[in-house]
Amino acid sequence: MVITPEAILLILFGFVIVFLLLVMKIMHTRIYQLLDEVDKISGKMNLTSNEIEQLTKNVEEFKSKNFD
Repeated sequence: MVITPEAILLILFGFVIVFLLLVMKIMHTRIYQLLDEVDKISGKMNLTSNEIEQLTKNVEEFKSKNFD
């Protein structure tokens, strides 16, 4: 059995394709982990923005009561 350069390249490209598929799978998993984290953080951000809006309203009310 003679191994030709074409056969070596074919085997090499096969390994490269398998490696790239593995990298894609890892990246896919990581993307979904990050999306879950973003969903959790956005919920906290909504609470924080609501608190900031309430604080702004309170400050405006305080200003109007003290300076008028």
